[in-house]
Amino acid sequence: MFRDLKSNGFDMEGTWTEDIVYFGNLYLCLSIAYTWMIILGADCSKNKKSKIIGATKKLKNKMVRIYSLFSCGIKWFNRCYDSDIKKYKLKFDLVLYDI
Repeated sequence: MFRDLKSNGFDMEGTWTEDIVYFGNLYLCLSIAYTWMIILGADCSKNKKSKIIGATKKLKNKMVRIYSLFSCGIKWFNRCYDSDIKKYKLKFDLVLYDI
């Protein structure tokens, strides 16, 4: 998680903030985004989308994942976001509950 939040993923250190409230809010948002990328990566592995993004490799007649779930999720998110013809879509349901 440390590497994913730093230079290999969200580039959290690029903010250079000294305000603790701002950093707390930023960390909350990044934690939610990080969780969503992990869920997307797990969905990619489960639904055989990893072949599309090149996240698997065949070694000794066995399929092996070469990217982390976070990397798979971020690659799939970028593929869906950048898709011009909307061939790839992100499927998710957001449900808000009243308490």
